[in-house]
Amino acid sequence: MYGFSFPKFDFFILSFFFLIPVLFVLEKNPRYSAFKILFLFSFPANLVILYWIPNVMIEYGRMNIFIGIFGLTILSIFISFFYALSGIFIRKSFTYGNISLLLIPSIWISKDLILGKIFGGFPWCFAGYSQYRNIFFIQTSELGGIYLITFLIILINILIYRFIIKREKKILFVLIFIIFLNYSTGFFLYLKNQRDESAIEIHHAGIIQPNTGQDFSYKKKWRKVTLQELFIESEKLKEKGAEFIVWPEFTVSIYPLQNRSQLNSMLKFTDSVIPVFAGFTDFKNSEEIYNSMILFDRNKRIAKYDKTHLVPYGEYILFKDLLFFIKKITNEISEFTPGEKIHNISFNNHSVSTPICYELIYPELVREFIYKGGELILIISNDSWYGTSSAPYQLLAMTVFRAIETRRYILRSTSNGISSLIDSSGKIRIKIPLNIKSSIITPFKYLKKKSFYVKYGYLFPYLGLIFTFAFFLIIKSFYHRIN
Repeated sequence: MYGFSFPKFDFFILSFFFLIPVLFVLEKNPRYSAFKILFLFSFPANLVILYWIPNVMIEYGRMNIFIGIFGLTILSIFISFFYALSGIFIRKSFTYGNISLLLIPSIWISKDLILGKIFGGFPWCFAGYSQYRNIFFIQTSELGGIYLITFLIILINILIYRFIIKREKKILFVLIFIIFLNYSTGFFLYLKNQRDESAIEIHHAGIIQPNTGQDFSYKKKWRKVTLQELFIESEKLKEKGAEFIVWPEFTVSIYPLQNRSQLNSMLKFTDSVIPVFAGFTDFKNSEEIYNSMILFDRNKRIAKYDKTHLVPYGEYILFKDLLFFIKKITNEISEFTPGEKIHNISFNNHSVSTPICYELIYPELVREFIYKGGELILIISNDSWYGTSSAPYQLLAMTVFRAIETRRYILRSTSNGISSLIDSSGKIRIKIPLNIKSSIITPFKYLKKKSFYVKYGYLFPYLGLIFTFAFFLIIKSFYHRIN
């Protein structure tokens, strides 16, 4: 969670040690409330990590600065509440000796799992994401996902803390062994993945980052200009070897499935030049509005995926009846309809997974695409409403883990950055910087083998949750009897 906050900052080393002072205060100062300690630890950290939220509410939601700051504060309090609850259980864990080495990381990832589920979930910037550049350390996320990496970081913190307090050589040995085991396993998994896909055919796609803003694409004159520019750039990419083109979410404000002229224009281009995956709004009727990834293929074939996990207070209003006053504050919040189910799009006899924007932060959602046969992940996003904040960098870091967990190439096309190619080992091979108008040719491979995470690894945080509850409800009584 605390590995990065601002652009260009990478607290690579410090992220291994962020919990140590808190562990010291929790164990050595029992007169202080564990709830308050973890709350005071988490609240300012979340204010720093999510500092960009007021700007989103001001620029995108047309709200005033005070409401923006209030929104950031409420969200930070909400997240910190769960950290504070975990503090109560972490303090109790100190009384159980060496079993706390497993119990405290289990409490931590249980808290992360709950945060990712409750009220739609907000699994943003967990501790493990701080290691997105630590390529061999994070390869084991193929086995247990981001939750396993977070588990290991918390475990490392506890071992270092124990060694500082007790100065026992066996603790140092265990610490070195855990780090060595994870790096060596990661190195083996990395080499194995490289070997497994070495003989697979390389394909090429084109990604366009038009650097469009939130407002001008609505203007009629800009629609035609932007669309024509996209056609021209797509044709150039096709001449360079692209087999299809990816346009980002909210590329240009046209409605090709509702407007016959716009539809004919798209189909004429894609049929005669090159297929296009692009993000558009789809209206089924006045009551159903979808955020969709649409494939315009050859032979005038159309396929689409409707976003299933919408952004609260951006694409729908959570607790709409209770928070009826929000619509009076702003009319900018859309009322999208969630898609019926997660499914892949068939293209050239391959199955393509197309999570849209915010959906990439949900490990289980992306995993479901691949479990259903996805061979490649295309992510489209409109990140213009984040401005020049660190949010696009945070999203990029989280995307790295979706690639390793699923062992799939990820092609990410955004409106204004950071568009990228991430290979199945989690390496960011190509990226277009923030707020740059550009396009790239990206090599990739269609991969079919399902990783351990896709098959079983998503259960890891649930096992941690079960262990935590089972221990405090059942096992602890037996522990005290034995000891």
